[in-house]
Amino acid sequence: MTFGRMNATWPLASLRLSHSGLVLTAARKRFHLTPADVVAAYPCSNSPLAKGIGIETRDGQVLIFWTSEGYAVLPALQAAGFPISPEQRRASEEIRAARRRVGPIGSARRRYALYGVFFLAGLLYCVLMKPVLAPDTSWATTLLLPLAGMALYGLLYLRRK
Repeated sequence: MTFGRMNATWPLASLRLSHSGLVLTAARKRFHLTPADVVAAYPCSNSPLAKGIGIETRDGQVLIFWTSEGYAVLPALQAAGFPISPEQRRASEEIRAARRRVGPIGSARRRYALYGVFFLAGLLYCVLMKPVLAPDTSWATTLLLPLAGMALYGLLYLRRK
């Protein structure tokens, strides 16, 4: 199952169709989907050997369940009222498009918390290593190094997108 950045298959992932809807489970994440939550379910692949079922949700996520039994899963989903698209799609392209729609995985709070941890670690490193690496450099210059490092990391991260 692919959630943008997570990839798992049986026995770590499962797909279950019940009277209440579709349940996708992978690595402690569970998605309960009804036909109203789904834009389309479709066959997808990444290579001749990697085949699965893609599910695009109304909130823009793409969930991919890797299975060789897709020919049996799609008709069952259609019988349960889920919208089906018969054309096969490429999984990597669908995931990339979903990332652009939904945004990166992870909350902004968690991302900024990580920035803070890296900044403090860099600051601590500069304070501890100043006497060894740069004994004749001023403290102001030494303490600006972690801030400059974070700015450089931010620029590289933005350039990647």
